[in-house]
Amino acid sequence: MKTYWLISVVLLLNLSLLLINDYFPGTLEAIGIPVWLLFAIMAAMIVLSALRLKPDKEKHFLIIFPVVSVIYPLLLLFVLTALGGESASGLSLTSPILWIGVIVTLAVFRRTYRKAQEEEAQQG
Repeated sequence: MKTYWLISVVLLLNLSLLLINDYFPGTLEAIGIPVWLLFAIMAAMIVLSALRLKPDKEKHFLIIFPVVSVIYPLLLLFVLTALGGESASGLSLTSPILWIGVIVTLAVFRRTYRKAQEEEAQQG
């Protein structure tokens, strides 16, 4: 279980750094972190989570992770905007693409959770 939380924290930290760099360009350069490294780490974490996640054993993770993975970035976007940042890529709270992504993410996690519930009911 600790692996899942570690993966989640690393993904959210990487996402945070990428969003900060998007809203305040040059931030990552200033602290010496290459952008490609963050993307490589994110890809590795996604692969690791796909290999390790067992929905039937980690149902509560399937409830908490989607909520955190949606609410945290939205709050971060709000804070970065409030601090005077402006997205270089056009990503903002008013972006329809952002809200489509939120809906799709929640729908996928809901489907996964329901599938895990059905498998649990069939097993016993």
